[in-house]
Amino acid sequence: MLAEVVDAVVGGDTHRDTHALELTAPSGATIATLMIGNDERGFAEAIAWVAEHAPGPRVVVGLEGTRSYGIGLARVLQAAGLTVVEIERPRRGERRRGKSDPIDAHLAALHALRLDADRLPTPRADGDREALRILLGARRELTTAKTRTINRLRALLLTAPPRRSARDPRIRGPARRGPPPRPRHQRDRPRTRR
Repeated sequence: MLAEVVDAVVGGDTHRDTHALELTAPSGATIATLMIGNDERGFAEAIAWVAEHAPGPRVVVGLEGTRSYGIGLARVLQAAGLTVVEIERPRRGERRRGKSDPIDAHLAALHALRLDADRLPTPRADGDREALRILLGARRELTTAKTRTINRLRALLLTAPPRRSARDPRIRGPARRGPPPRPRHQRDRPRTRR
């Protein structure tokens, strides 16, 4: 367990405007708490706070939301040489004492202390994983846009004047009149009767 190899753990509950941090001893006892802004000044304050209150050099930071509001704090803490691990948000059943930012920061710290020290979950916000997430999101958007455009064009063709839509083999549906077109390989051959 991580509690056996660290001097302290910082648990963090991240939000758009502020972050709640709690420095916790390996026993689970709270050493200090801090509320910072989600900006460069707040990040610098967090680093100074950890350096001032940590009982030793082996400090691990467990943050919620490293892919969203906590991404800036996670990057700054990693650049400062601290190990940052990603903590999933606590389930409702784990929140026995209500919901607040300090409680969630404490739960994040306790969750980090219970992690396997050999298999720490690294933040998913940077590197190949994030690049792949961005590419897949762009692909999904392009596929949706393509489908939307095809559907619009089909709707326009279906509502075209009857003379045009009756001759166009690409139009399917009730607006089409007349016999279906022959496949291309049959169009090139002359018709013969048997």
